[in-house]
Amino acid sequence: MRHGPLRFVFPGMIAVVLSLPTTAILSATTPPEAGMGQAGGYKVGDKVQVNTGFGWIAAQILKVDGNRYYVHTGAGDIWKYYPSEVRSAGGALTAQDRANGHYQLHDRVQVHVDGHWESGEIVTTMGQEYQIKLAGNRETWAGPENIKYAGAAAAPQAAQGGVPPKSGMTSCAGKIEGRYSNSGGLGSLTIVFRSGKATLADPSGQGEVLECWMSGDKIILHKPGQSNLDMPIAINNDGTLDTPLGEIKKKGN
Repeated sequence: MRHGPLRFVFPGMIAVVLSLPTTAILSATTPPEAGMGQAGGYKVGDKVQVNTGFGWIAAQILKVDGNRYYVHTGAGDIWKYYPSEVRSAGGALTAQDRANGHYQLHDRVQVHVDGHWESGEIVTTMGQEYQIKLAGNRETWAGPENIKYAGAAAAPQAAQGGVPPKSGMTSCAGKIEGRYSNSGGLGSLTIVFRSGKATLADPSGQGEVLECWMSGDKIILHKPGQSNLDMPIAINNDGTLDTPLGEIKKKGN
């Protein structure tokens, strides 16, 4: 086997010559050969993401040669290596992806912090660097060498509808019905009340549907799970409604 000499010269000492296999020297300076490593399981035609100087961008595989892929991007066609430069286009990651350091938002992980492992959740990805939310309102950044996969985060529960935003409130159904709108003033506001629901219509005729709850002369338009966006409305003696955007009155059924 051929050897390539390496010389190390230290002050006050003679030159020291070491012989290493030429293949060892080359492996430190050249990319892996085609066919080496794990291929990632992608095939021609698959859509993936590839790592570039501008971050991860969308690409489509044109050729496969071992663990490298010839891909088409908006900037042209190029060879990319798996796993450092090729990853899933956003679908479910495989066990092989995760073994090679690929994670996605909301993955539960173990991260090595200050000499010990802590549980956390990935909240930001940037290439193969991940921002992880930890207990105690703390966060840290880590690379895949300091992360272990612990499972997908539990899906958040859907906000439960049909529950009054405040105790003692009842549905508007049968009490406030019809189309209410303002006359003149700044802007236009139309609310259509139907069977305990209120639709805030915009000028295009589309709008958001909210739940309508009331107690005495007070109304609250409510979106389950977003109480901070509740719209309070006062019922006037003449049947008109005072909203944060002005007074509206019934114009139709």
